[in-house]
Amino acid sequence: MDMTNSEYVYFTVEPYRDVEFFGRLQASFNDSSDEVARKAFRYLFQITGTCTKSVSVGMRRLQDQIKRRSAVEYGVKYRHNEDPSESVLASYFSVKTLGIVVDEALKAGADVYNGAAMARRFFNHTWYLNERTINIDPMGNRIMDLCMRAFDNDSDTFRNVMYYDPTLTTLSELERIKWYTENGTQPPNEPRCGFKGDNPACAEPGPGIALVAGTAVPAVVLLLVVSLCGFWRFRREVELKDNWWLGNKADLMSPDSASNRRYSISRHTSPSYSLSTMGKDPKHFRTYRGNPVWIFKVQTLQTFFLNRSKRTILREMKLISHVNLVHLQGLLIEKETLTFMYEFCQKGSLAGLLERMTLDWEFRAGLIHDLLEGVVVIHQSLIRRHGYLSPFTCLIDQRFTLKLAEFGLYDLIKDVTTPEMSNKLSENSTITYANTEQWIAPELQAKFKTNGMKNVRNLAAIAGPEADVYAAGGLIDMVMEENLALDDAAAPPRYSLSGIRTIVEACQHYEPWRRPMADEVNRYGILLRYFMKSGSSANKLD
Repeated sequence: MDMTNSEYVYFTVEPYRDVEFFGRLQASFNDSSDEVARKAFRYLFQITGTCTKSVSVGMRRLQDQIKRRSAVEYGVKYRHNEDPSESVLASYFSVKTLGIVVDEALKAGADVYNGAAMARRFFNHTWYLNERTINIDPMGNRIMDLCMRAFDNDSDTFRNVMYYDPTLTTLSELERIKWYTENGTQPPNEPRCGFKGDNPACAEPGPGIALVAGTAVPAVVLLLVVSLCGFWRFRREVELKDNWWLGNKADLMSPDSASNRRYSISRHTSPSYSLSTMGKDPKHFRTYRGNPVWIFKVQTLQTFFLNRSKRTILREMKLISHVNLVHLQGLLIEKETLTFMYEFCQKGSLAGLLERMTLDWEFRAGLIHDLLEGVVVIHQSLIRRHGYLSPFTCLIDQRFTLKLAEFGLYDLIKDVTTPEMSNKLSENSTITYANTEQWIAPELQAKFKTNGMKNVRNLAAIAGPEADVYAAGGLIDMVMEENLALDDAAAPPRYSLSGIRTIVEACQHYEPWRRPMADEVNRYGILLRYFMKSGSSANKLD
């Protein structure tokens, strides 16, 4: 379209200064378009909030507070060297100034329900918050300082060329703009052929094929994007309606396939509510559609109602199929009973395995690797947390692979059981507060006792990802057992016991927001089942 000549000037806005979040505006990407892009960039100007990248002490303090509250109250942690975006800060200052204005109005005895009067209180006003000036002009518009930067083709970077000071209402030239025109002056206000290319002097015979193509291509792209969005939504709705999990009682049979004898679940299963006994009690073992499964029942207050939230959880359970997660094979829905059918792990729980067997270093490192892999998958899904990780919810299959059990279970049954039922289930379960307390994060222990909970599974209602990290640290400590009491010199060459201890301490920090995320532990602490001798990776968790 010949828009890279000196007749056109382009302006763009930089909404965020975080390169990792927003990216870096650059012309070179080592592809066939580099030459054309660099030619167009000669006439590119960028508008940004300030000409300096330095952050004041007050703003840094505010950013730290936002990051801490985000981690503690919402379970969302900022990455290393990542700061809150300008949109987050704008939201904070909007609410802050609103609070100040409302407070002033109340003290003055004004009517805070008079919207027009309250709006006028913002006009022609200045606030100084966290070392940042908030200016509102007499018309109610926010006045901001602005910086314009020009692209330097020689250095492939932007240079500050002009600055607007809202306080002095002055526009200052910081550096002379270099124009890449024939005579070195700025381009005219209107291109030679007009903005639409309809100047008769530039008319050419024949149909405007280029103009038609230039209009048609964006329209086709827009139609394609809309179609893809519609298809994605349609596919999601189809997936939500997928009843892959809905079991058939006739397909649930005794392990003795020769007799082909169907089992009556209500007659042959005890009320034990736990997967932790898997492999011990044969009354819970079945085959479902030819596959070995472990079953247990949950008594419900009413018939199980499948709302959108539960369908989302079930869809997520299917999507996050992973070797380190115990998969739900099916669910039987009866009038006042839910029967869960889970993948069978014949070696039982991690607690039982550690009691029965003496494990070597490689085996223990493999178990920890499996544990963290499973936790990372759950945290990256919509389920977001397990809630009550312990050695009783870590199961071992026939290949000695560790798998996490019961993730998402609370979300499926929380509204169909009463507190009395929940307490009764807890009494019949091997997973109790007494035998899992050491893996429960301290902030959850306080809430558990304050709210009068008895069923440990209810912790999933108040737990966040950081509680799972605490439990994971305790499980790492348990798996390594007495080995952590040794010196590094007594450990195999590839292991660093001090590094492992550092990981455990970081995971079990008393302050939830100080704990690393699961993927950080997996990436820095245990890399492909090996603890590096230097321990440098583990130290990054401090």
